[in-house]
Amino acid sequence: MRVQTTQPDTEGKLDQRSLAEADSASALSLGDIAQMLGRHKWFILVCIVIGTVVAVVYVKSVTPIYEATASIRIDPGRIGSLGLADLTGTQADSAEMIATEMAIIKSDAVAIDTMHSLSEEEFRQYAGPNAKQLAIPIGATSLSPAQEEMLSHFKSQINVLQVPSTQLVTISFRNPNPQVAALLANRLIEAYLRQTFDSRYGSVTQVTKWLSSEMDSLRERASEAQKKLADFQEKNNILMLGGGSSGSSKDGGGESPTPSASTVTDRLSQLNNRLTVAQGDRIVKEAQMRAAENGNTAVLAAMFPSSNLTALQAQQGTLYGQYVQLSTKFGQNYPPLAEVKTQMQKTDAELERQSSIVKNRLKQEYDTAVAIQNSLQQQYDEQTDKAYALNRKAAEFAVLYAEGSSSRELYNTLQYKLQQAGVDAGLQSVNTMRVDTARAPLIPVEPKKLVILSFGLVLGLFAGVGSAFLREALSDKLQSVDQIERALGYQLLAIIPHISVAQKTDDKGAAPAFDASQMLVAYNSPLSVNAEAFRNLRNALLLSSIDRPAKMLLVSSTIPGEGKSSTTANYGVVLAQKGARVLLVDADLRRPALHSKFGVENKRGLSNLILGDNTAEPFTNPLPDLDNLFLLTAGKKVALPSEALGSNKFYSLLQQWEQEFDYIIVDSAPLLIVSDSLPLASWADALILVTRYNMTPLGALKRIRDVLRHTNAQVAGVVINDMAVTQTGYYGGYGSGYYN
Repeated sequence: MRVQTTQPDTEGKLDQRSLAEADSASALSLGDIAQMLGRHKWFILVCIVIGTVVAVVYVKSVTPIYEATASIRIDPGRIGSLGLADLTGTQADSAEMIATEMAIIKSDAVAIDTMHSLSEEEFRQYAGPNAKQLAIPIGATSLSPAQEEMLSHFKSQINVLQVPSTQLVTISFRNPNPQVAALLANRLIEAYLRQTFDSRYGSVTQVTKWLSSEMDSLRERASEAQKKLADFQEKNNILMLGGGSSGSSKDGGGESPTPSASTVTDRLSQLNNRLTVAQGDRIVKEAQMRAAENGNTAVLAAMFPSSNLTALQAQQGTLYGQYVQLSTKFGQNYPPLAEVKTQMQKTDAELERQSSIVKNRLKQEYDTAVAIQNSLQQQYDEQTDKAYALNRKAAEFAVLYAEGSSSRELYNTLQYKLQQAGVDAGLQSVNTMRVDTARAPLIPVEPKKLVILSFGLVLGLFAGVGSAFLREALSDKLQSVDQIERALGYQLLAIIPHISVAQKTDDKGAAPAFDASQMLVAYNSPLSVNAEAFRNLRNALLLSSIDRPAKMLLVSSTIPGEGKSSTTANYGVVLAQKGARVLLVDADLRRPALHSKFGVENKRGLSNLILGDNTAEPFTNPLPDLDNLFLLTAGKKVALPSEALGSNKFYSLLQQWEQEFDYIIVDSAPLLIVSDSLPLASWADALILVTRYNMTPLGALKRIRDVLRHTNAQVAGVVINDMAVTQTGYYGGYGSGYYN
């Protein structure tokens, strides 16, 4: 036993920083979660059962819904053309067209037409007893709220879906009556087909009327343009050549016919060729004439060979040779020389005369060429003017002809297409083909029993797990080993499993009575899991203070009912079984319980010794088999237990007993209920704090930690009592059968 001191023993206090760290270590591991779920497994199971039962009740109570499905094929290529698609040159997107048709199927018009197609009895099966009030008249422009609600409900029962990558569309209708569902699905398709045909054929009729009126105006414009063209031809004397008459061209195509332009241009081309030849001839004649005027007789003879000129030139050369020869040989006075000279003169005169004749002939030929050129030039200029005038008339003619031809061609084309559209539209109005007819379904689509049951089970599971987490978060009870370290920072000495106690019934059949002596498992069942747990407690305490063994141990708790007295009794038994001389002292003077664990009476005890009554031996030997185990009961009640336990008399008794026994184990009152045990906590060599699983408040543990911190108490550690074997961690793997 420690010596009393007013200063706290710093060696026995826990480090403040370690306690703060213990308070902050609040993270949950997977093991903690698994243990938590194990603690609440029955609650979670009940939640799962409740969720499943609720799902079953819902499935049984809800009205089953049947869905009948039919399918149709929608050909986008035959939608909306009215037989005139090639005239507009545009084609709508097929996906948009199918989506539009699907929206039409769910439209108000198709829905109302479907209901109109039902007989009175069929409509009554769908609408119920108020069918007459809900019936929608044909052509109604306003509906009552009840009719609007029925129409909205009818449309909500329709489901239209396109089969991916196909032209197939499925149309489903839901109703509690499978026959009504199949009937309305088929009638819905019939109403849609009827609406589609009437709508498209009516559109064709409207377009035909409009086109007919437009074609009358177009025909008048074509006739007026034709008349203008004929008047223009007559006024300008234009003859159509090469392209047929001005009436029409083949198939309305090809080049437009032209007026008589070919005769004008051919004439102009001929004149141009002749003028070119005349100009060349005139140039040659002029060159010859000028050469003759500027040249001598020899040049003329060379340029324009002539027999007379040639003969005269030869004679002239002969005479000139004779003259030179005679004049050289005989001189100028030789008589025959004069005769030669005379002949030479005559010959020169004749050459001159012949040259004049040639020059005059060349002059005449030149004048003739000039006259021909001038005449052709005049004709060419006149023909050029005619060609220019014809070109201007041809442009105006082309405008008139194009106007008349385009009007005539458009009229002919529209007339042909309009005749074809009447036939095509009638055929293409039927762009939808029924593929499958709806049959009365055998299995309802709602409620989805498996889905709802699975949802109820999962919902119950989540509710149970969530509630378990919430209960853990809101709970202030000790429910795991780690909470000891987080709440106190003290060492865990041992975990005591739950002790199963049999209940006795008296001979009269009264209510079962509790036998406290059965809690002494270390003596009654030494090979049990519980007994082994107390031996672990013994070993943990001995090893924790092997250099300075604790002789006086104080066993206490925070609140009543945590099992401190059972722990004291069983711990004393295992120490005595080891051969030690052990004294058990019941210091809970308010509610003593240690005597009941051994089945002895509580007539005299500790209170008698403190009050000075030493007339009889206070100790008893409760177990005959253990003569080294002694028990001091609490004795009679005293007025002031706290003063009695804190007196010097009791302190002296403890010092005396330390000399007589190896161990003194004191069972004291709960620390938070009364202050009786606080003096004992400062005297004891070690304090064992007993807690009870799922009972001890964590807040109480934190308060007791603060109280013990100021009392100089040497806390050896904590014992968790009444914990299930499967939750202790160590024993769960073997089970109690390993020891029994």
